[in-house]
Amino acid sequence: MKIEPMMSIDPRDQRSAIESLESRMVQVSGNTADINGSKRPDPEFDELYRRLLAMEGQGEKAIFLFLKSQSNPDGTPMYPNAKAIMAVTHKLLVRMKDEQLEKSLLYKEIKGANARAFSIEIYISGFMRDVFQPMGDDSWEKSEW
Repeated sequence: MKIEPMMSIDPRDQRSAIESLESRMVQVSGNTADINGSKRPDPEFDELYRRLLAMEGQGEKAIFLFLKSQSNPDGTPMYPNAKAIMAVTHKLLVRMKDEQLEKSLLYKEIKGANARAFSIEIYISGFMRDVFQPMGDDSWEKSEW
């Protein structure tokens, strides 16, 4: 049995049969700046990032409470639960790492705020599991998720 290499049937198609993922992403997006993340079109996040840079040295609790106190223009909380705070702190940590700030005090504080939100989420998940656990001797082991 002979395996034929993939060849393009259309003679006008001059692309090779195998393209790298990066080259395909560049073709789709139009430029490499979007792929590398150097373009940041989120002005709210940029403002939050700028404000947090000024909070260096205040501690993880202050950063956590600051994030928790942020609200949208309509008055609703911007980060209403621990999952939302974990998501924004993760995004902040990624941006700080991109800018080589992972050895700064602020990076450690934001990491601490992320850990605080994570522990709250674990506590709430455990509590909800205990509340909604079926009653009975063997029902918990026999229940299916």
